[in-house]
Amino acid sequence: MRKYQYMHKFLAALLFFLFCCINVEAKTKNIGDGLKINIPNKYQYFEISLRQLVARFPDLASDISDFEDLGLGLGSKLIVIADNAKTINFFDDVTSATGIEKLNRKHLQPIIKKFTSQQFLESVMRDLQKMYPNKNFNSMSEDEMMELMGEMYADPKMIKKFDKKFKPFVNKFNKEYKFQKYTVIIIGDEPATELLEELNEMEISEMRSNIYDWFDELYEDTKDPSLLQLKEWDFQIEKNHLENLYLYSNDSMQSPYVSSKYQQELFLTTYKSKIFLALSICSKKCEDTTDFSNVINPTKLFIDNTNDKKNNNDSSLVEQIQKLNKLYEDGIITKEEFKKAKKKILN
Repeated sequence: MRKYQYMHKFLAALLFFLFCCINVEAKTKNIGDGLKINIPNKYQYFEISLRQLVARFPDLASDISDFEDLGLGLGSKLIVIADNAKTINFFDDVTSATGIEKLNRKHLQPIIKKFTSQQFLESVMRDLQKMYPNKNFNSMSEDEMMELMGEMYADPKMIKKFDKKFKPFVNKFNKEYKFQKYTVIIIGDEPATELLEELNEMEISEMRSNIYDWFDELYEDTKDPSLLQLKEWDFQIEKNHLENLYLYSNDSMQSPYVSSKYQQELFLTTYKSKIFLALSICSKKCEDTTDFSNVINPTKLFIDNTNDKKNNNDSSLVEQIQKLNKLYEDGIITKEEFKKAKKKILN
């Protein structure tokens, strides 16, 4: 596993950064390095660098230094494009000390108090005993208990039950912060040399296998039921027209703890050897898509050359058959020779 240390480290970095601040009204926005993004009408734009974040939270400096060999240094940017001001308020709060304190006091602590109360824990045990009447919970290990709870949380009836318990907290959160359509972008500030060297040594099939192996390890380490679905996550790894590898997925992994649904698109690539990550999410009025294509289109990073190659090949075949047909019509080749040559071209 040592061979893939940078790939694993980068996957861990994604989880670290996915969880800022200027309003700008513009159709397109230059985000550095010659890249532009599209900002839909009436959307808001936010940006914060890791340097600004560390200035506000000095304790983060040691954590961020672990990702410098992946090109995620203090000059890296976190960008958010959202369809409403309430989403702005969340990212403004989550990147300031006073905002974090408010989030903790108003939203996190009431949830912790509710779901660690004796009354709630006893109700969970009753549910477990009802679902698994033949299990001896007194002799069960913590890992075994977590696995059973994961199965319980996946049960539709239990999802509905916990959703009802959780709903007051969600409603309170949504009243202050509103998440409908938004895109989060992370841009590295230095070339991710080690990561790219490691990836270039692998076949795409090996990359896929290695990612799934890492997901398995992550689940085994945490036993978090929400990570189970990573084992079946559908994604593609290809090269774009710049011959840069990219990972793309529109497989919207849903939380096992709530019944609400959402659309999600994830895109990861490099530009000038620097990391570029975009995550688009839509929870309302989605029409089976997010704003990903609209926002990301000006970067020209998500241009799959597979269709171009196919179209070029198709055009070449048509031209060859047309030339062959002309030779046959002019009597230069026989009908039999025409059939054999056409079959060879098509094969």
